[in-house]
Amino acid sequence: MKICYIGNGRSIHTIRWVKWFKEQGHDVHLITRKCESIEGISIHIIQIDKGFYIPRLRLIRAVKKIIKDIEPDILHAHQALGYATYGALSGFHPFVVSVWGGEVLRKTQGFFIKKLITKFIFKKADMITTTAKFLGKYLEKEYGLPKDKIKRIPWGIDLEIFHSKYREEAKKLRENLKIRDDSLVIISNRQLRPEYEIQTTVEAIPYVTEKYPDSIFIFIKSLKGYEDLDFEKSMKSRVNELGVAKNTIFLTNDISSDEMAIFLNMSDIFISIPKTDQFSASVMEGMACGPAPIVSDIDVYKQYLKDYSNALFVNPDSPKELADKIFYYAENEQLKENYHKINKKIIEEKESWDINAKKMENLYIDIIGDIT
Repeated sequence: MKICYIGNGRSIHTIRWVKWFKEQGHDVHLITRKCESIEGISIHIIQIDKGFYIPRLRLIRAVKKIIKDIEPDILHAHQALGYATYGALSGFHPFVVSVWGGEVLRKTQGFFIKKLITKFIFKKADMITTTAKFLGKYLEKEYGLPKDKIKRIPWGIDLEIFHSKYREEAKKLRENLKIRDDSLVIISNRQLRPEYEIQTTVEAIPYVTEKYPDSIFIFIKSLKGYEDLDFEKSMKSRVNELGVAKNTIFLTNDISSDEMAIFLNMSDIFISIPKTDQFSASVMEGMACGPAPIVSDIDVYKQYLKDYSNALFVNPDSPKELADKIFYYAENEQLKENYHKINKKIIEEKESWDINAKKMENLYIDIIGDIT
């Protein structure tokens, strides 16, 4: 197949999709605003301002011309806004849109206009894919989509990378970071952005360090193209104000998937507490690698997780409640091992990247066959 993607070329998710299909022998193209070179992928750069929603006529023409020159078998837009607008306006079929979650769930400024645009995109799409069970029903109700136009295809994670067998590497990482063997390590493995309620984790640190003075909190850097430098600066300033800078590590460099797996193996707890989400890859990676999950009490996480069974749920607005759940973990030594046994099985059976990527490939074949 000749497959044309349109989406953020700096996103690890987009990169993972285009690479996988290239590895299967397909001819893969990517239309994007910014992108590093990806071996074997034909990249087509378009000049679009960051945060675009309202389509620009010259760009509509440019995208249509690129697609016409490529002559793909299928066009696939990632995220149901921005790039997907140009995919919808290209008039090309078959056209697939993958919903990531936040673009339809977060009711930010201008949400009404964005919803109208998203409805238009969905109308033009031949198929809409989601990763979480609840999101299909949400799209049916909120966007009036027919059930047969929505297909759930979990993205999953690479189980060759994300597992709990990095014992020596994790030990060496602790040594390099000068973290004591008996220190409690908590990692926030979501991007350093406000929508992931990072501020709640930061405000919880003094509660935790009062009881466990040697505990360490690790915050990862946002992906290229998603940075919020003002927010990052404010969080670093806040830990200084709270007097807990010695208990925090803000990673300054991007880390690879392999490095993330080692960080997760080193950690006792991982935190993911946004107020809206799909069942993100970050949560699945944590479940596969072993740290105990502390997540926000939202429906999407209840797809696989249950409070006090294989995760701890919290109110994402409550630093004190988050600290209390960290205390609960620290006071129950077997919890990490027990939770991981359950979570490892869930991920292996339901969220293998290779199995789910194959489902997407089969979907393309079915759609192309139906249209032709």
